[in-house]
Amino acid sequence: MYNKTVLDNGLKVLTEEINEFKSASVGIWVNGGPKQETQTDMGVSHFIEHMLFKGTKTRTATDIAEVMDSVGGHLNAFTEKEQTCFYSKVMDIHLPLCLEVLSDMFVNSVFDPVELERERGVILEEIKMYEDTPDDVVFEEFNHTLWGEHPLACPTLGKVETVSGFTRDDLFRFMKDFYTPDNVVVCAAGHLKHDEVVELVQKYLGGLTGTVKPHEDTMPEFHTRNKLRYRDCEQVYMCMGGKGLHQLDKRKYVFFVLDSILGGSMSSRLFQEIREKRGLVYTVSTFTNAYHNVAQFGIYAGTSKEHIREVIRLCYEIMDSIREKGVTEKEVTRAKEHIKGGISLSLESTSNRMIRLNKSEFHHKRMIPIEEVIQKIDAVTLEDVNTLALELLAREKYSTTILGPIEGEMDELLKGL
Repeated sequence: MYNKTVLDNGLKVLTEEINEFKSASVGIWVNGGPKQETQTDMGVSHFIEHMLFKGTKTRTATDIAEVMDSVGGHLNAFTEKEQTCFYSKVMDIHLPLCLEVLSDMFVNSVFDPVELERERGVILEEIKMYEDTPDDVVFEEFNHTLWGEHPLACPTLGKVETVSGFTRDDLFRFMKDFYTPDNVVVCAAGHLKHDEVVELVQKYLGGLTGTVKPHEDTMPEFHTRNKLRYRDCEQVYMCMGGKGLHQLDKRKYVFFVLDSILGGSMSSRLFQEIREKRGLVYTVSTFTNAYHNVAQFGIYAGTSKEHIREVIRLCYEIMDSIREKGVTEKEVTRAKEHIKGGISLSLESTSNRMIRLNKSEFHHKRMIPIEEVIQKIDAVTLEDVNTLALELLAREKYSTTILGPIEGEMDELLKGL
């Protein structure tokens, strides 16, 4: 039971009523994130996300934590490239309290200067922790290799120099531009009543005013180039990839099947050939970052210095084999069932359903029923997959990034592969 209401101030309220559940999840989504940031305010969205937990006009940071813990609720937030979300999951009877706390944080956070400086230190430590995680760093390096300095390629956490320089006014300025009712969606899923949720949202957020700042939605330029970065670590980490299918591409269900066959499952060709048969890696898989109108798709692996050339060679061979010989009907059938099973299992979580509500609205301006998704997956044919593979698995269009204890030139490392 999907419902949507638009308040007078432009804020949207979407719900999914699931009577057999005893929990409810609610999220306040802002259509703003790193994609809207400049080089000088890189990381401001993530900083704001942190600060909304640091106290309001009537609650301290401790009060916020204690009130949710006292009802066994889960309260958190995350910053994506295109959106920021503040969410909570509670027993259904505590949904009114959950919405009141989230709204209080969203509207009445004070950004106390002392708390701001303390949280600045927390985020700087988070950046250091991220830098100490090479399998995260290699993806950031790959983003820059593929997309240069476009905002989508920049770190969500920001950089030390930008985070160190943010003022309280900088955070408020970004919120004024993007935390406006016409740019906010409240999504809730679980044991609830739509009209009751709308009434609560109207009570707490109906007074929001303002309109979103116009901004240019620039497209990143894809580069075909390679990068080797030395890092003194135990393994070598590799990302290779190029263009993927964005969220509005009608072929994305075909892509799901191709992705599962290539590297998105334990039965995939990459996993079976490189890990199971040869034991060259612990992790090898495909990855995709699909945004509203642009996407990247590629392969990730971690291996030893001695095996990196062999792993890359095998990745090339597997992609070439799919492009030249195609996949099998058996692989397509297995991939479809794998995808449908994952979707079905995800529906047992009210949090996942809440996220689905938002993504459908953000990308498609309508709720896409599960039945429609399943139907489109079932409709994927062998020919569809093989046709898409010719486009997406052309290695001559790929960029490659390697991070690890390797010195020398990338061209020399890839020579002859």
